[in-house]
Amino acid sequence: MRQATSAVFSGLRADNDVVTITEAWTDVVEYLGLLGARDFYGAADLFEAAIERDGIGALNDALADACRALMDRVVFPAGTVDIHAVVDTIATRIVDTSSDFRGDAVDRQRSLLVFLGSEGLPCRARDEVAGWAAEDRLHDSLACLIGLVGIVATDEDVAVADVVASIEPPRPAFSPEGTFGLAWRGPAGAEPFAGVVPHGYTAHITFLGEEHSTLRSIFARVALLRHMHLPIDESISEQHLPG
Repeated sequence: MRQATSAVFSGLRADNDVVTITEAWTDVVEYLGLLGARDFYGAADLFEAAIERDGIGALNDALADACRALMDRVVFPAGTVDIHAVVDTIATRIVDTSSDFRGDAVDRQRSLLVFLGSEGLPCRARDEVAGWAAEDRLHDSLACLIGLVGIVATDEDVAVADVVASIEPPRPAFSPEGTFGLAWRGPAGAEPFAGVVPHGYTAHITFLGEEHSTLRSIFARVALLRHMHLPIDESISEQHLPG
């Protein structure tokens, strides 16, 4: 894997560092392990006990961190990434993998993915997710986590158990090199940067990456462009992208 030169967002997270391992984090990882072993009763018992001990808020935070860690393992090669299409595709794959059959499941997963990627910065998805009941967010976060585990296992061509065993708290977000533009998308494919909107087409935000990027890092790039005043580690660091 080639090295990527990226700006590290040490100030994007409230704690300015990697996530501290809490009991709630440990419970989430053990819950996934039990699911992977098809011990569904054991997983349910563990999660009920975790809610009693840790509280729904702490579990929602731990689930968010686990999802962010997995979003860093959804990797895109250098080149064009249609942000709208990516979010739609990942949300649909999450719903299919987690067998969430509610009518609004895909829409909720879209919002949750954007919320998780925004790292708590102001955006419409943050306001929407903030309006969810804690129990509803817990349900959607579990579905998102289970779906992302399946997606990563498929993309990396490994067993689900291997993905679960390798989950670590997310590192500080970083921004890949690249820029954004609008590309028209419609029934005949893409019409990048057309001067006039072709009939039946809509504008999609498109990331033009100079290097490999991840689902999480693309959102970090958006945050960098929108919030230049945030405390950011301005040093350029060499790191290996997963994949």
